[in-house]
Amino acid sequence: MSHLEPNITALSWFASFWSVCCLGFFQLAGMYPLRVRGEGGAHGPVMMVLGNTLLWLLLLAGTLAFAWAELRWTTIVVVAGVLFLFIPGAFQAIPVRFRDGRAGLVIASLVLIAALGVLGCVATGPHTL
Repeated sequence: MSHLEPNITALSWFASFWSVCCLGFFQLAGMYPLRVRGEGGAHGPVMMVLGNTLLWLLLLAGTLAFAWAELRWTTIVVVAGVLFLFIPGAFQAIPVRFRDGRAGLVIASLVLIAALGVLGCVATGPHTL
């Protein structure tokens, strides 16, 4: 009987990147549609939302490309599904001011940029300094 995934390091990185993708998705889902304002609507500047959406799409594409190159497809489906199922609980634990406001968009931008940088380093292989 074989293990779920022999490449545990790549699986750990995928789980981390996918978690950031899920958190970004849930935050951005609350920001759309862009024209809605007021109670329960999108908060924050339109350009920040569009910028975060672009960063999120880049991270999503990079994460999926990394997973496809390094992991079994069955592992991708199982791990991505389980994380997508349980990440909303973690998202709800984040204070509202960091989920829906300008501060949340700035923090999300920084997290997405950092995740893209780490993904770029991880995907290109081991580096020597």
